Amino acid sequence: MRRSVYNLLREVQQKMSGYAVFMNYQFMHFGVKAEPAALLSVEVELGDESMNLEDVADVAIPQDDQFALIPKEQDSLFAICKAVSQAHPDYKIEQKSMNEEEEGLEEAESEEEDDKYVLCTMPEVNDDRHDAGMDYVKAVYEEMTAKIEAANAAYDVKIAKQLVGAKPEEIDEAKEELKKLYDQIMEICKSYREEKEKQIETAYQEYLTKKAESEKAESERQAARGEDKGSKLDLSQLVGGE
Repeated sequence: MRRSVYNLLREVQQKMSGYAVFMNYQFMHFGVKAEPAALLSVEVELGDESMNLEDVADVAIPQDDQFALIPKEQDSLFAICKAVSQAHPDYKIEQKSMNEEEEGLEEAESEEEDDKYVLCTMPEVNDDRHDAGMDYVKAVYEEMTAKIEAANAAYDVKIAKQLVGAKPEEIDEAKEELKKLYDQIMEICKSYREEKEKQIETAYQEYLTKKAESEKAESERQAARGEDKGSKLDLSQLVGGE
């Protein structure tokens, strides 16, 4: 294969792969699970300096749907909260005590002396968020795959120009390689979409299960209260009858 054609194939592979990676990055911004890459967009303003989140805080994942951001300096706590809320306004953001889960602590320490961290929780996937998430994934997928298709078509033309006058088998080889790259990238994009949709659907089913359990428990409480009232009414009637 001609070096010029080989270089074009490398170029188009990098371009199409870039679109696929960016698509998956966008999927992560629809928070369902705590995926560290979603925090790459968080820039913390400290004074006149803009810093990456990793420079000012350590990140832990206490639950599948939570980030714990532990400031390297307590003075940056507010700036971290502000930065996360700007990048991810859908996250539930709380300041938590570093010592709240320890046992046997004396309450002599003041709040000012108690180190804190930032707890970020993904919003629950209810009916509205489920539909919004599926629409979002579909829109991002279609936008990025359209860019991939355009890149594939553009490089098909570029390669054809490089192969003017070439032997038919050389032309076929180049076309086959381009198609192979295109098919591979599209398969990756499809897998990213399916994984995100599965993630949303799983979280939605968990929400429905919790909702059904809560409604059942409330119904049982109401039934119990009704029975108690009925018992008291019957007793009063009996007393009155005597």
